[in-house]
Amino acid sequence: MTDTISAKRLIIPVHDNSEFFSDNADYAIIDLDATLIERIKKLAVVVRQMKACKISEFNYTCEFMTTDVDAEPDNGKVALKEFEGRMECNTLNVTDDDFFWSGYYKHTDVRWETDTVRLAVLNEPDVHDERETCVKEEVAA
Repeated sequence: MTDTISAKRLIIPVHDNSEFFSDNADYAIIDLDATLIERIKKLAVVVRQMKACKISEFNYTCEFMTTDVDAEPDNGKVALKEFEGRMECNTLNVTDDDFFWSGYYKHTDVRWETDTVRLAVLNEPDVHDERETCVKEEVAA
């Protein structure tokens, strides 16, 4: 019998479709419980069975963050702070082999989307953290 993961934290980048929109989130933090992990896996099976492109459903589990340039790195990765803006139409999108979230910045037509996450990540025990690594700058004497 294989071990099943009962909870999983994802920290994944957020991108948008506007080169001029500046009030944007940089990362989404998603805490998946056992029920949502199982749902994502089952939706992927349905996508394969139906030979569909993807299945999308409303899902508001993302917590949005921005890079905190004034804070010390968090375990060698960029520090984050809470995103001040709001999102709407948040959807979980599941394909045959991966999943991602998408939606719109509230009161705009600017669409956002997270990076895709492979289904295999759901079986890994550690946090799936895609934050940028901080490079320590050395001060010249």
